[in-house]
Amino acid sequence: MAKSAGGFSESTLEDQVHTLLASAATKPPTSDSADTEKKAPSVEKQSTPKSDSLGSESPRTPLRAPTVSVPPCVEQGIGRKAAALAMEEGSYEGKHAFLVVLPHPSDATRVQAYVVDAACVGEKPAVKGKLLLTRAYTRP
Repeated sequence: MAKSAGGFSESTLEDQVHTLLASAATKPPTSDSADTEKKAPSVEKQSTPKSDSLGSESPRTPLRAPTVSVPPCVEQGIGRKAAALAMEEGSYEGKHAFLVVLPHPSDATRVQAYVVDAACVGEKPAVKGKLLLTRAYTRP
């Protein structure tokens, strides 16, 4: 997850989404994969991709950057269970928020961006995040 020094706005959201996707596509793998790459493979233990771990995300998960872990309350606010392509933390209209980018539900050439209020994170009992903005954009 990337931290944003600035905020999200409807007028600049498309550029922010494209920048976020571009940076997510060029990031090195997450810690699990990075730890594996640091170690040289041995003859006794050769690693092979596990088909169950690759297919467990979603059959429609694009072959891009590793999936992003979205807080459960933010995912509930979005109302979709699709694997996130990218996520960034920032602010929207003065509220602490998450920008989450998912594959578009019906058009593979597009993505769907969601800005969700982050106030739900860490709340006990868990509450659904408030959806502040959603827009669809062409995939970069």
